[in-house]
Amino acid sequence: MGMLSWWQQFAGAKRCVLCHGLAGAGGMCSRCAADLRGLYTDAAHLCPLCAQTSTGAAVCGRCQQKPPPFERLWASVYYEPPVSSMIHALKHTADLSMVPPLAQVMMTHAPPWLEGTEIDAVLAMPLSKARRLYRGFNQGDELVRRLARHYGWAVLPRDTVFRRHHAPQSTLTGEQRRKNVKNAFSVSEAVRVKNRKLLLIDDVVTTGATLAELARTLKRAGAADVFCWALARSQMKKF
Repeated sequence: MGMLSWWQQFAGAKRCVLCHGLAGAGGMCSRCAADLRGLYTDAAHLCPLCAQTSTGAAVCGRCQQKPPPFERLWASVYYEPPVSSMIHALKHTADLSMVPPLAQVMMTHAPPWLEGTEIDAVLAMPLSKARRLYRGFNQGDELVRRLARHYGWAVLPRDTVFRRHHAPQSTLTGEQRRKNVKNAFSVSEAVRVKNRKLLLIDDVVTTGATLAELARTLKRAGAADVFCWALARSQMKKF
């Protein structure tokens, strides 16, 4: 191979989004992908219902007292660098090169209950019309497209659920988050969800209030079961 041909092949190769070395099919090199394993959540120490810390993977006291409106919640990694930076780049700078590696992280560390769970359709966490217009896209839709293609899932149309505009959850305390999303969703076409087992996909979960409110809305519309899968789990900040 001549020097020019070698350089053209090298320059056109996919680059790792983290170290900029040669990347594999998922958008990261094998070394960076291996480093991210340090952020993986551990099902052996999480509540199987809400994915909060729980000794011996027992159902936590909060879920025993008040079970969540969804069947299961899972987060693949903790919201820490470099994943937090990758998500920020995707959401706030529309860097779509982050979609393949982030989706790969989810597929590599999928929910332990996923294989034995029947899923009829999948839905990305909706954005309000104002926020979608501001960003130009929904990062959840991008992840769902990758996951649905990999697992062979049907994707619910974007207009299945309407979300009213409200203050960003990231700016609020836990109690404020729950109040902020109360009655935030409405199902426009109940026939699309009735008697179906649904999977909700979100990029980041903190208190789980938004997923819980959406799950509650879908069940009121007739959904049989609602499962939740987030890319990352963020720790609640104290205000």
